Amino acid sequence: MKTQNIPGSHQQSSRGFNSVALSFLALSLLILGASSALGQGFKMTQLNVPGAQAGTTFPFALNTSEAVVGNYQANGDVVGFLYAAGKYTTIMPPGTNGYTRAEGINDSNTITGDFLDSGDRFHGYIYSGGTYTTYNENSTESCGIFGINNAGDFVGNVGNTGEPGRGFINIGGKKTEFYASGSDSTYAYAINSSDEVVGVYFDSSNLQHGFYRSAGGTITEIAYPGANQTSATGINDSGEITGTYINASNLPYGFTYIKGKYASTDFAGTAGINSKGAYVGYYWGVPDGTVSGYLASPQAFKLSTVKVPGNLQAQIWGVNKSGETVGDYVNSKGLERGLMISAAGKVKNIDDPEGVTTTCFGINAAGDIVGLYTDSNGNPHGFEYAAGKFKDIPGPSGAVSSAAFGINDSGSISGLYSLSSGATYGFVLTSGKYKTLYVPGSEFTLARGINNAGLVTVQWGDSGGYLQSSLYNGKKYTPINVPGGAVNQVQGINTAGDIAYFISDPYGVGHGAVKIGKDYYVFDYPKGSNTGAGGINDSDLIVGSYIPAGKTAPEPFQGTE
Repeated sequence: MKTQNIPGSHQQSSRGFNSVALSFLALSLLILGASSALGQGFKMTQLNVPGAQAGTTFPFALNTSEAVVGNYQANGDVVGFLYAAGKYTTIMPPGTNGYTRAEGINDSNTITGDFLDSGDRFHGYIYSGGTYTTYNENSTESCGIFGINNAGDFVGNVGNTGEPGRGFINIGGKKTEFYASGSDSTYAYAINSSDEVVGVYFDSSNLQHGFYRSAGGTITEIAYPGANQTSATGINDSGEITGTYINASNLPYGFTYIKGKYASTDFAGTAGINSKGAYVGYYWGVPDGTVSGYLASPQAFKLSTVKVPGNLQAQIWGVNKSGETVGDYVNSKGLERGLMISAAGKVKNIDDPEGVTTTCFGINAAGDIVGLYTDSNGNPHGFEYAAGKFKDIPGPSGAVSSAAFGINDSGSISGLYSLSSGATYGFVLTSGKYKTLYVPGSEFTLARGINNAGLVTVQWGDSGGYLQSSLYNGKKYTPINVPGGAVNQVQGINTAGDIAYFISDPYGVGHGAVKIGKDYYVFDYPKGSNTGAGGINDSDLIVGSYIPAGKTAPEPFQGTE
């Protein structure tokens, strides 16, 4: 009856960890005026029904309260589900023969969908107040209800197997059947409060085309520019349309369309959208590109560019509770330098005298700084800068290279070291003693940030070539991958356990992310790309970098959620 998602393949991607350091030159600078803007962001909720076969949870629609419906597979059956207030409920009408889909929900929590009976015939259903009502357009053909609006009007598809299916709309009990193009199989997927409808039709080559049907019945094709196929699956009361398209490389992307403008969502698939702009769909994540469902709820971020005079590029990696930040930059002479920016906005170079280049990654409340420098042979070495003096952090015995990334207020330091064999491990250095960190089964491990409770953020590489993130509490490693991220590079952590990230989607596009409490947020700097969050302090001030539109070099930012 209905294609679950547009098929396609994905490519693995990675965003290299920046180990570029900066050279020695003592000079203090002042920050220039910063530009401020609201960044586009989303609270990200991963949707995987407990007990479902991995990679089979597909959300399809949601209402204003963000109650979500969809379907999943378990024990060979297709089962409908409702996700609301953090809980999953099975949707299964009586008479189903192991195949049920939940595909529409309105603000009264009325759910619509379809199920297959023992005679291989589909029936639509409406579920309201604990009661299922079966709906058929006629007594002989299969039928499915895919979308419902707040007035109770609904849309779907009717037809016999092997024949072109017809879309239909039911407004106040008055039914209208239609084809979106000629006599091509037509599926009406969603309807808003103005009785505008979106859906899909299949041409003679079985290629998908999205369509929009006005309340008056006029049909317009929805075709993402340059796409080979397009599916329109959601429309809200503002007329914003969501769906999925396949590009020229046969890769699927979610999209939004409003007021004549298309935009990619950077997820593999986008399905329904509600009146607040939240939408659902699926993405490829870790491990090994596993499909997961998602709920993306809009969240604004207030971000400001930090301007360092005379720099060709700059990045901020860490921030302490006073708002002092550290990072690196390349000056107008091409010299790579470490830096510390005071809360008052004064920039000071931090350059290890043993290094050709220096990068600063972490700073604690006392202003002690850690990072790495590279020697004349290009070898990296960890360092600590405290009370005006530099000290090497070489790693445990046998290490041939090292880096220091985080430092807490007790002076414990997190980082990585490598052996001559090439094996790379994380470490925590406390009172002169090293503790090695290694995620079991990982290709490499590094310890990125450490907070005052001793919680450590850990990056590691899996056997499939993906970067994953975990939180180490001294006993075990707990996964903390961001929903929507195919590459997860965890960064700094504050006292409360809030965490900053660099992530990449399956297409290699970088995004900033933070975990605040139990919630994950993904964001992008406006009019920029490849945003990444390097640190977060106890006031939830976020710091990081992005690439401004029309440029290739990163610039630093700071801001709040």
